[in-house]
Amino acid sequence: MTAKCLESTVVINGRNVLVEWTPAAARELSRRTTPLFVELELYFSCLVKKFVHFRDDARDRTAVAAGDNLLLYFRPVTSTACSFEVAERLGRQPEMELHTAAVGKIAPRKVSLDFAGGAWRGSFSL
Repeated sequence: MTAKCLESTVVINGRNVLVEWTPAAARELSRRTTPLFVELELYFSCLVKKFVHFRDDARDRTAVAAGDNLLLYFRPVTSTACSFEVAERLGRQPEMELHTAAVGKIAPRKVSLDFAGGAWRGSFSL
């Protein structure tokens, strides 16, 4: 039998976002002496991609609390170029944050977090 995930609902860009994390993630969060910040990055480049980054601070962004020691923020960005040479050199395209009315209406619908094999893992859906 699979252990039940913990869940919370937060509001990002005026929309409810369901956040689920596994019992393994809850145990790891309880071991932390500092909060875990989860960056939900929506990356508009040559293709649209979603990334989940795990950080020790909010990088001067407003984060919302989903649980003890668990905070999230949403970060839409776009690439400033679409060049294979630049991507190979930097590991990805150069980026800039998006601050438009249109992206201000976008928010994840669901975030799923886990801690397995000694590493944080996450995904989100729109």
